[in-house]
Amino acid sequence: MATGPHSSTSELLYKSAQRMGLQPAWLTPSGLFAIQLDGQERYVNAANSPLNPHVSVTLTKNKHTTRTILARHGLRNIPFTQPKTHEQAVLFLQEHGKIIAKPVAGFGSRDIHIVTTEDQLQSLDIAGYILELYIPGIEMRYLVLNDTVIGVHESEYGTSVQPDRLLKRISFASDEWDQGMVATSRQVARILGLNFAAVDFMVDESGNAYILEVNSAPGFKWFHAPSSGPAIDVAGLFLEAMVKERTQ
Repeated sequence: MATGPHSSTSELLYKSAQRMGLQPAWLTPSGLFAIQLDGQERYVNAANSPLNPHVSVTLTKNKHTTRTILARHGLRNIPFTQPKTHEQAVLFLQEHGKIIAKPVAGFGSRDIHIVTTEDQLQSLDIAGYILELYIPGIEMRYLVLNDTVIGVHESEYGTSVQPDRLLKRISFASDEWDQGMVATSRQVARILGLNFAAVDFMVDESGNAYILEVNSAPGFKWFHAPSSGPAIDVAGLFLEAMVKERTQ
């Protein structure tokens, strides 16, 4: 049985592998397990999707790199900077008034700070963070598998950025998806070379959708068991794609 930040996704994948007759066997507590495919042992790790090339994964693990690439393609990016000094960070804060500080290589909404004063910046090892304009709005996640959007949901966090904050995930039927965000999600995945990805958007009060995050190993839990709306068997679709890729 898996433990750790990806445990729920690993458990869903493992159960799907059992249903598919792939004879899964746990190898590590962190979520790595083996499956049997065409007489060979293959490996599944929720933290590092086997559907994505290694280079593409490295691009998404660094938030500044991701934003730089998105900007090069003219996509609607949130204004950002990776300051080398506190003085540079202060200038960005003075320009925008309210900003978000995120670890450059962070994940899972950990160590994220809403910043409105220079004193808050002084407490951070600033070289390890990317700073972004704070944009209030509605957060939407579009899940892409092999150039097709397979699920969409809204994340309701309230105003907190703490990992233990109250969270709701509202899933939407396909006829409710925003086709502009569907197209952008597919474009982002293609640009970064990702066969499997979650593209998160922040939709402001005027309806403008900014790319918030790109995740190459998103969790499955909230697609399988949303707070409301249709459930989606992402684990099954993921494994089917993996099996098809391995047998072609």
